Amino acid sequence: MLKTFDERTPGSSLSDKAAQSAGRALEQSGKGWDALLDCLISGGDERLTCDPATGLNMYGYGPSPRPQDLAFGSSTASTISASAFAAVSAYYADLLREMETRPAADIYAREIARTRTELLRLLGLDRGPGSFPVDVIMATSGTDIHLFAATLLARQDDQTLMTITLLGNETGSGVMAAASGRHFMSRVGNDRAVAKGEELSPGHATRNTTVAMRNADGTLRSDEEIEFELRGLIELARAAGLRCLLVVTDVSKTSLLAPGLETVFRLKARFATMLDIMIDACQFRVSAATIRAYLAHDFLVAVTGSKFLAGPIFSGALFCSPRMSDRLKRRPLPAALADYCAQADWPEGWMARDVLPHRANFGLLLRWTAALFELERFVGAPEEKVIAVLSAFSDAVGERLEQDSAFKLLDGRPIDRKPLWDGSDAACWDEIPSIFSFYLCNPRQGGLLTATETAAVYKSLAVEHGDLTPVRLGQPVRCADFGDMPASALRICLSAPLIVQACESADALNGLISQAMTVLDRTADAAAQLTFQLGSARASL
Repeated sequence: MLKTFDERTPGSSLSDKAAQSAGRALEQSGKGWDALLDCLISGGDERLTCDPATGLNMYGYGPSPRPQDLAFGSSTASTISASAFAAVSAYYADLLREMETRPAADIYAREIARTRTELLRLLGLDRGPGSFPVDVIMATSGTDIHLFAATLLARQDDQTLMTITLLGNETGSGVMAAASGRHFMSRVGNDRAVAKGEELSPGHATRNTTVAMRNADGTLRSDEEIEFELRGLIELARAAGLRCLLVVTDVSKTSLLAPGLETVFRLKARFATMLDIMIDACQFRVSAATIRAYLAHDFLVAVTGSKFLAGPIFSGALFCSPRMSDRLKRRPLPAALADYCAQADWPEGWMARDVLPHRANFGLLLRWTAALFELERFVGAPEEKVIAVLSAFSDAVGERLEQDSAFKLLDGRPIDRKPLWDGSDAACWDEIPSIFSFYLCNPRQGGLLTATETAAVYKSLAVEHGDLTPVRLGQPVRCADFGDMPASALRICLSAPLIVQACESADALNGLISQAMTVLDRTADAAAQLTFQLGSARASL
């Protein structure tokens, strides 16, 4: 029997001695570190694939720790921390030893069930007093969760499903395809090639549409305008005999909660059972209390461990309240979904398990192990300290972005969850933003850098230059079009590990803020250097 999570990870991290011991165990098993790294990027689609030359995936991240990086890009992806990597290494060594005598699929089934239980425990969703049972579907990525939700809700009562997604570029690039019940990549979790865009279940694809949250110039549309458009779409769907799934993003790549929760509750009251709600909390920038409140309203809740929690990409989970579980557990799945998940990824008693294979996905298991390592450390930090760190960081970074002419803040709004709490003003850490989005300004000509120029700055910062360590920001998000010029916003973000570290002392918090200022200095310098080079090149023509 493997050690429990608490036995494997005493305190906040494993010591160097423990990491070395894990390494020796791996070597003795005949597998070694390369096998561990390969396992960490297994069991998913091509987004996990790393370039042999760089060791990095399409997002510029790899499966091994990079402690030298200035890591403020967790809204895109994260690199596993050294302490989480040590914990995963020790766990993997245990797995290898047990696989010598037991079938891999049996071990995986037990361990992914343990992972599910641990996730619920850390969020206060286990079967303790005053709580209620929640089912959790494990998934390779947030995009897979959108596919699962659409598949579960499709053809209910012989009605076609229409999904409504907001924000466009501020959600994952494959979400629209997944939400329509189609393959969203060209390779699936079991390494089988598929036709991207093809229906999983021919003839049963869902319809979908999206509603823009921003005007063409990047400013936010009003809540009233958004609600009017959503109400019209759902009325049309009802008239056509369709059911609807509204995807609410809490929060988006640029820290938006959209649509506003007052709008969500009014729509739910108006359309009742023909409208389901899924909370896309895949950034995981929500508290355990917020997740519990959403589930109490019977909203589906999707999270991933690879953004705020800073686990390696990809690991996802879909939470279902007891009433939603009762509705969905008897829903059959198309056979093609067997390419995306294993039987053990779904809760006991769900009909979905009948068509899924009894196989292991140790890549998913290891990635969630790393994410839970970080989640346990984060929930163990006193909330008042977490609030203090977030507030100080928000004040310092917000003031810098507002006052420095090298930057222009992207239009945003406060995170307002009061309708979820019946108007309560109780402070909670997840009401304080941890993503700060900004355009780069052109110091030579005025105005903003184009989307192409912003992307060039982003890429240059991520590369090591002499003594300068790589800077990790959130990937550019295309948020505006000024005439024929598209503009993108970069993002500087806090992650759970950065917050936990800053909670240790005033010096640690000051060090975090100092690092953020260095990141913004380097970003402004890179933008100025690029515009100088472009100006010189144009002058020489």
